[in-house]
Amino acid sequence: LLFPQRCHTLRMFSSSTTNPFLLHRATPCGEEAQKTEFLMFDPAQEEYLTFVDKPLPKDLIRSKLVGSSHGWGVYLSSPDYILISNYPSSSKSNPKIIDLPPRPSLNGSQTELVSGVAMSSSPEEEDCIIAVKYMGRPVSIYTPNKETKGFLLAMSTRLFDYFEQSKLMYSKRDQRFYMPSSGGHHLWSWVGLPSTTPQYHELNFHNLPKFSHSELQLFDSCYRAHELVESPSGQRFLVKWYVESPANKSLVFNCGGTKRFMVFREEEDMNMCYTEDIGDLCIFLGNNEPFCVNASSFSGLNPNSIYFLGEGYGEGYGVYDIATKTPRSFTPKSTPNCCSEQIVLPYWIPPMSH
Repeated sequence: LLFPQRCHTLRMFSSSTTNPFLLHRATPCGEEAQKTEFLMFDPAQEEYLTFVDKPLPKDLIRSKLVGSSHGWGVYLSSPDYILISNYPSSSKSNPKIIDLPPRPSLNGSQTELVSGVAMSSSPEEEDCIIAVKYMGRPVSIYTPNKETKGFLLAMSTRLFDYFEQSKLMYSKRDQRFYMPSSGGHHLWSWVGLPSTTPQYHELNFHNLPKFSHSELQLFDSCYRAHELVESPSGQRFLVKWYVESPANKSLVFNCGGTKRFMVFREEEDMNMCYTEDIGDLCIFLGNNEPFCVNASSFSGLNPNSIYFLGEGYGEGYGVYDIATKTPRSFTPKSTPNCCSEQIVLPYWIPPMSH
């Protein structure tokens, strides 16, 4: 059973450009855990792919994955350090692990919880800038290939209180980092340099649909998250993600209860226009920096759709048809058994060229 799955996976990595795929989990296997078994999920074919590779580096086993971007994982390492690595998304025989400067020393446990990670480019490129958003106000900026390795971005305005759990996105079009507020009505942006001054943007919403009473009740009962994503052509979208809350409206975000997405296309001057048609595009949201691809470039992907992944292992991922407002959980023919020793948080990996 594993042999044909391995063949599928090798084809995925051997092509000039990989499909977007989900790194579902990694588990140690073999005698004394000398190997690591990787379980991938291909959203285009809706099937699991398994392959066995060299063991996960010890530095990563002792660390906690908190996000990913450009196929690189960002790990919190005890007691104070951050690591980034292209393992296992890299097809190279020697994956890279890069140490970043220590986490900022702040009161409380703010820097132990990360809500967002974004990169301007692959860390293998000289001008790469990495942003790590902690709970509360601090944002760390890292420039791993520069003499000045990093600095703490200070957010002093009280308005930042509404950005506590925000995700990050890097805009190639503007060459700026963006962060939506938890309410989805504002954005922060900055260029990622030590001299940067964060800019505050107010969003204006247009073409809003009329909701029925039952829809309004549904929205009121849901926990809401906001993600900003940019298409390959530079068009940006704000996505509002409505998830049915557990009992007592716990803040645990499990997309197995996804009820609705609302998509707004950015027009000029921060005007956001509601849309149910993003054309050939599909959006990937989860424990990764949001990204967007052209569905026609990858056989099997559904256009005008959102591929989503929530917290937790082995559950809570699927595809949402924007036009019909219909979420669908993936139900592959065979679901691998869950392993208590899994060591990688699931996340989407964007297409990568080799």
